[in-house]
Amino acid sequence: MVHGIALTLLLALCGAVHAAALMFWFGVLSLERVLGVRPAWNERKAFRVAALVASVAGLLWPAVETAVVLGDPAAAVNFRQIGFVMSQTSFGQIWSARLAIVLGATILAWLPTERDAVWQERSVYVLVAAALASVAMVGHAAAASGLSGIVQRLTAALHLLVAGAWIGALPVLYSFVARLRPHVLAELLRRFSAYGQALVATVVGTGLLNAWFRIGGVAALIKADYAHVLIGKVALVAGMGLAALLNRGRYTPALDSRDPQAQWEAERGLRLSIALEFALGVAVVVVAFLLGVMDAPR
Repeated sequence: MVHGIALTLLLALCGAVHAAALMFWFGVLSLERVLGVRPAWNERKAFRVAALVASVAGLLWPAVETAVVLGDPAAAVNFRQIGFVMSQTSFGQIWSARLAIVLGATILAWLPTERDAVWQERSVYVLVAAALASVAMVGHAAAASGLSGIVQRLTAALHLLVAGAWIGALPVLYSFVARLRPHVLAELLRRFSAYGQALVATVVGTGLLNAWFRIGGVAALIKADYAHVLIGKVALVAGMGLAALLNRGRYTPALDSRDPQAQWEAERGLRLSIALEFALGVAVVVVAFLLGVMDAPR
């Protein structure tokens, strides 16, 4: 029993790390296209590290999945059993395709970038987007069939992509606070604002749809452990939204002040707020994968 719970939690953590790394990578690349600002070297180095983390977590995931499926911790290091589970399940087939995509994107990302290698950057972006969206193909949405199943998988994939664009952009915005002048930073944040609002609205909308598909109605949540975790996820997302509103309504306007002290306080507030928003976002990803391994009430 204890081993089963530990393996299930490890499975959720492994999936969360893999998805979070892909989200960060996708978010950085998306922000670059939306704002037209190329990330600094340190930021590019960071998403290359994220590529390696996604690859390593992706390699560990099937081992833990095999142990959970067979109910035997020793199966995680039995390559014959891992191969059997991977070849006989839809999870294994989708995992194999996604790992190939991630490895391809990783190789392209680590290759020296030519001055006019637009094809290389676009290829990496498309591959990362495909890898992140494919995570939805191994969740609860993958169990549904017919038209309903297609809608659920598309909704889950969109949810992952938009969440990745939001959460993944935050570390880059944090670095902008440190290296851009206040007035330049204020203009950039205002440009990001409309994009960010669209992301938040889409995350909330697709999240509500995913929850509805999963539980079928509010009545099913009564006296369910699943409800406590789901409410926790909603609270975390609400916290992210409040931090984003604080950035937009208080700190960004203060950057235009002629008072250096006010600008300094705004920059400090932005750093704290963005860091909190990112921490909450990472927690949301972990909780989402925990929900993914729990039995939903019906």
